[in-house]
Amino acid sequence: MNLIKFLFLDALLLTVVLVIMNLVFKKNDNSKSEISIDENNQYSIKNDSMELPSIKELLELEKISRKKGSSIVFDSLIGNWQFQSVWNSGKNNNNSIASSLLKIFSATLELRKSEPNTEHLNFSICNSIQFGAMKLEFIGYGYLKGPQPLLPFYFEKIEVKIGSFIIFSRKLDIPEPSQRPFFSLIGMGENSDWLSARGRGGGLALWIKGRE
Repeated sequence: MNLIKFLFLDALLLTVVLVIMNLVFKKNDNSKSEISIDENNQYSIKNDSMELPSIKELLELEKISRKKGSSIVFDSLIGNWQFQSVWNSGKNNNNSIASSLLKIFSATLELRKSEPNTEHLNFSICNSIQFGAMKLEFIGYGYLKGPQPLLPFYFEKIEVKIGSFIIFSRKLDIPEPSQRPFFSLIGMGENSDWLSARGRGGGLALWIKGRE
């Protein structure tokens, strides 16, 4: 099961289906942007209007990252990443329903340095969705692998909280390494203000850096 479906299924623990209308996503097709590659083969999207990259730009970055790597390093990934958009596998159109729901539920990917004695696990990872004071968290570990790189991960437990109080906690079965989900990292903004990756299920996601 891919990560997005996993989040949707467990979101049913939090609330009933919400009817969301009149969500408006502004686009500016006249914005000027370009992909630049420096002498160290690091690349970025420079956008004069400070807008997020388009799907066309992300697909171009994905081609580059597969050939030369994304140049994304460990320290640049540390922080809270708020979900912004998702595109379906094999399609260039935004999945507006999924994007809208994940925004409504404040879907966030949190990456932190793991305990120093945890072998081969560089990150502690928390994927969360929230509705009001209630939050659902999937907590586990991940690490970087390969030149692109990949970010394989797994969740070891699930928690439901109201504020800081845990009302439900359950351990999850840890999958074998070959069965674990991963993010194939595509690109990151010049100031580490956005991050894009493709999941194992084929969907392409875009996050923006949240406040600490």
